Amino acid sequence: MGLYLRKSFRAGPIRFNVSKSGLGLSGGVKGARLSVGPRGTYVHAGRNGLYYRKHLSSNQSRNRSASDGEGCATLLLVAVVAGVGIWLFRWLAENPAVLVAGITVAIGIPIVLWSIRVRRKKVVLTYKQSLDSAFITAQSSPSEDLIARLKQQQQELPKNDASKRSVERLEADVYQAVLDKVLDDGFITKEEAATIAAAEQTLRISPTERLKTKKEIFSAAYVEVIQDREITKDELSKLSNLMAGLAIPKAEVQHELDIVQEIIDTQALCLPFEPIPPDKLTTPTQKSENAFFQCSAQVLSKRKSMDSPTGYEYSVRRDGTMILTNKRVFVIGDGTTNIRLSDIGDLDVDIDEGVIEISKVGSGRPIVLKTDTPIYMGRAIDLLVHAEAGAHTV
Repeated sequence: MGLYLRKSFRAGPIRFNVSKSGLGLSGGVKGARLSVGPRGTYVHAGRNGLYYRKHLSSNQSRNRSASDGEGCATLLLVAVVAGVGIWLFRWLAENPAVLVAGITVAIGIPIVLWSIRVRRKKVVLTYKQSLDSAFITAQSSPSEDLIARLKQQQQELPKNDASKRSVERLEADVYQAVLDKVLDDGFITKEEAATIAAAEQTLRISPTERLKTKKEIFSAAYVEVIQDREITKDELSKLSNLMAGLAIPKAEVQHELDIVQEIIDTQALCLPFEPIPPDKLTTPTQKSENAFFQCSAQVLSKRKSMDSPTGYEYSVRRDGTMILTNKRVFVIGDGTTNIRLSDIGDLDVDIDEGVIEISKVGSGRPIVLKTDTPIYMGRAIDLLVHAEAGAHTV
């Protein structure tokens, strides 16, 4: 047992003890405390500056047994937490107004936040109903005054991130619904075109996203039109109406329009073909041949590829001029690729890749040709192959 004189200062329920040997930490309540200091862990009791103290461990004993030190540290933590709890309870008991305020805040904040969320949802819902009334259920395009009121509503919408995302999705859905309604019968009237224009004037959808949506709609109609490789006047009129009604720039769908025109030209293709004068050919042909078509072309190698969307990739084997005669099709450049019409077993045109795949009888690997007009040239080859086969049959 030892008597000693104490010097300390308090920080809430935690007390820091200062001595010559260093700084110590103690915690607990009046009359009973647990301390850790330079000389080890100990418990002490007493009042008025004179204390009874009993060592639980020393630096040497802690070094000998790490588990004892960990247990004392845990005990100290429990004592500190208990001390803080007792001190906080007493302090709140002495200050009931603070306790009441804390309870009020704890209950009031969730209620206020809930009220704000409800109000935001209500404002967004009202805006949605206004959009539906203006663009979905209305029988005519909205007036300038109605558009102005909708824009005023936009200014009053919540500005937090969650509400902004919700409004973005809402406006995108309304825009898509307008297009679906207009395209329901496959034809866009002037009134419907005005509705689309008004929607684009009101809804805050980026021009890039609007154009992407329109091109997807046009592409779907285009695929439907060309799938049978024959295009009627009604189908051509439908595409023209769609492009005009959606205000799609011609340059954005030029590739599709070129294919449509190529199919139309192909439909008019029939035998007999007009021979090309020999002096117009870039390379001479055999005397028994008549050349009918001449164009630039490439001979490609085709192989499977995991990186390509189509599952295949192509590389150029030969770049030159393709000539189609009544006997053969050949590409001459740095060397010559020659295919006799009588050897052609199958012919396939890939519109997406713009290539003609020719399978020879008895050969498993097709010859791939790329031209600017694969549909037209593929049809011409097909007609000549059938004519050659018919001539041999006779």
